Amino acid sequence: MTSPTPHRQDLQEPNEWFASLPKVALSANAILRDASGWIALVRNTYRNGWSLPGGVVDDNEPPAAACARELEEELGFRVTEVGPLLAVQWAQRSPGSAMQFLSLTFDVGVCEHPAALVPQPEEIAEIGFFPIDKLPDGTRPFIARRLRAIHKAEGALVYLEETALV
Repeated sequence: MTSPTPHRQDLQEPNEWFASLPKVALSANAILRDASGWIALVRNTYRNGWSLPGGVVDDNEPPAAACARELEEELGFRVTEVGPLLAVQWAQRSPGSAMQFLSLTFDVGVCEHPAALVPQPEEIAEIGFFPIDKLPDGTRPFIARRLRAIHKAEGALVYLEETALV
């Protein structure tokens, strides 16, 4: 005997079903190097510590396009071509938060003239380039873990999980 076909009123509407799914905040970050291979980090005005340049992916925006947009908005750096995806880093939601996080980190190449970068004053307090083995004090721990994993992978895609937001 087969089970009866559900009636239309028994099925959840697609919009209701999508609204019930877990929420994920998506960010796109950049590995931008200077001519010596040092990596660009930024200190934001709205949180402590050094981070990779980048930010939240807008609704229905491709992550690589978001990465390029954020670099131009935050640093005045125009990306000619977003390179390969280097890292995917997931972080569980913190207590009281409605969202978990997923960060995608892209290689965006070399900045030939780092002194020409202009921080957006509303978001960026400082820009610096640092060697991977001498990150500045105050580098956010999950950013440091991501950078070490990218460096160790030598161009291969890395995946990291963070069980606590730091």
